[in-house]
Amino acid sequence: MTLVFLLQASQFTTSPEVPEQEGLFSDSAPLKVTLLGSEWGSSAGGLSTLNRELAIHLSLHPKVKVSLLVPEGACNDEDKREVDEKYGITVVDAKKRPGYDRLDWLSFPPEDLSMNIVVGHGKKLGKQGQVIRDVKSSCKWVQVVHTAPEDLAKYKGYSEPITEGEKKHEVEIELCKLADLVVPVGPKLKEDYCSFLRRYEKDLDILAITPGLFEREFGDLEQSPNESSDFKVLLCCRGDDEDFELKGCDIAAKAFAVEQLKGKRFHLVFVGAPDGKQNEIMEKLLRCGIAKDQLTVRGFIQREKMKDLLCEVDLAIMPSKTEGFGLVALEALSAGLPILVGGNSGFARALENILFGESCIVDSNEPTKWAEAIGAVRDKHGKRLEEIKVLRKAYKEKYSWERQCEVLVEKMWTMVHGTGSI
Repeated sequence: MTLVFLLQASQFTTSPEVPEQEGLFSDSAPLKVTLLGSEWGSSAGGLSTLNRELAIHLSLHPKVKVSLLVPEGACNDEDKREVDEKYGITVVDAKKRPGYDRLDWLSFPPEDLSMNIVVGHGKKLGKQGQVIRDVKSSCKWVQVVHTAPEDLAKYKGYSEPITEGEKKHEVEIELCKLADLVVPVGPKLKEDYCSFLRRYEKDLDILAITPGLFEREFGDLEQSPNESSDFKVLLCCRGDDEDFELKGCDIAAKAFAVEQLKGKRFHLVFVGAPDGKQNEIMEKLLRCGIAKDQLTVRGFIQREKMKDLLCEVDLAIMPSKTEGFGLVALEALSAGLPILVGGNSGFARALENILFGESCIVDSNEPTKWAEAIGAVRDKHGKRLEEIKVLRKAYKEKYSWERQCEVLVEKMWTMVHGTGSI
């Protein structure tokens, strides 16, 4: 029986809080960590993005060897070589298994893939962990949770969302109860899962990690202080029937119909429409009241074009009615772009106690409040850019990938090798 291990973001404000570990790894073989994924890139959204960042930062630890297990065909040989050369991460194929869903191929890793830790994610990429732990001798299973399904279900657009949300919630909880370590993403989900699993807290370890900045990708960007004639506001999400209300697409479009923004040279740039659905998404947004000349709708963009997009616009908004965390807004902050985020998100919780963080939170689903907040950013755009630089620096100091991964590695080492130093 183990004690509950709650790792709060505030623990990472200064480096002395992580003790020096001199000599702890010197006589030990590397910890072999395998992360389960659907891809190396980000075409599947935030889960893939976070999984890649976690893999990279774990690989920087001198005594950790990282591999990424993906379905056969998900990563070509050239990309595999590049990942290995740049980060020392081995991308491994799970062979096709006729009759099984593609992600379920991950339940059958190659026999020669040695691992001490398998890291799964949620329902789709976590259930395989229970099988792998049973097959691989002495392997421990870490389960990362990205969402609270019942919370999301309230705003989903498909049939019987509440019933489906409850079913998904039950699966997530059962997986967490079976895992050796539960890792909620961000402070909101940490609170949620500590509550869900309260009955089992004497038997479970819970270690929350708050994503750090995406400095590797966006840290070199400098935002121009020069505004274009139209103040461009970015909303980045799928916007399909399932997520239109959840992601606050209706809130954003209605905000542009408020007198404060209507016809005042404010422009909404919507990015992420499913392929071939751009016209359909535009019609849905127009029905919310935004004028056609204030709206641009684009499809999903490739990762390499994100830098151009984040420099094209003047503000990024995330008006989601609920969000486990909110990586899109974190990417914008990483690029030094002013942001506004909904109050019922994990990212908002992470920003609350950071200098200038409160000014980025809109704790309302009312379009008029969002219109006011967008207008206020434009009114002091130059000043807001300077505030974002300060916020970005403070966020980096509080939520360091390096320090959080150090503690995660310590925890995983103890799980594999028992008590004592790494």
